[in-house]
Amino acid sequence: MTHSTRLLAMLAISIAAPFLLTTTPVSASARVRTEASTPKIAAHPQESVPNIVLDPVHSMAVFRIQHLGAGFFWGRFNEVAGSVAWPLDDSTAPSFDVVVQVNKVDTGSEKLDGNLQGPNFFNQAEFPTIAFRSKAAKRIGERHYAVTGDLTLRGVTKEIEVDCTVTGIGKTPTGQKVGFECSFTINRADYGMKWGIEAPKGALGNEVKMVIALEGDVAKVKE
Repeated sequence: MTHSTRLLAMLAISIAAPFLLTTTPVSASARVRTEASTPKIAAHPQESVPNIVLDPVHSMAVFRIQHLGAGFFWGRFNEVAGSVAWPLDDSTAPSFDVVVQVNKVDTGSEKLDGNLQGPNFFNQAEFPTIAFRSKAAKRIGERHYAVTGDLTLRGVTKEIEVDCTVTGIGKTPTGQKVGFECSFTINRADYGMKWGIEAPKGALGNEVKMVIALEGDVAKVKE
């Protein structure tokens, strides 16, 4: 082989080398090492997620609205029921199904309670409950989520985002309890409650802040 021929052969090998390296098959042991080093998120089938049945005695919803452009007035609903599905290890987001009874509104005034249950506001005769059912959630931090779901109020259903925090997990002689605190803000006019916004103008604000305190019992799995 002449000197020039040897040079051409060496040049061809140097050009082809990168392509030969990239097409070399990966050994089975290398694949195992790669897969083992990749973190995996544990899956939780829906049937394995604990169901938390809300305790109506220790669950409530409070609301705040501005009165006559001055102070903020607070009221509450004394009966909140439903359930939450949430794995206690916080590996997935909680899923909420909550119902509030309108006839349990409590402002400290029977006259005002009756007014709120009337047609200008919650219209209890036609719409006796307020409901929220979650659809998705985004993790904000440990035990802290932005939950998206449907709020149904006065027969109107709108998607809202709710800030929800797991406040704690407790133990009792009969089992475990879990607490949540959730908050969101809505415009009541979006749900047909327009009294006091334009007529009489400024009597009540449009923006309503809601804070919901939930506590429930972890249901025992049937064997």
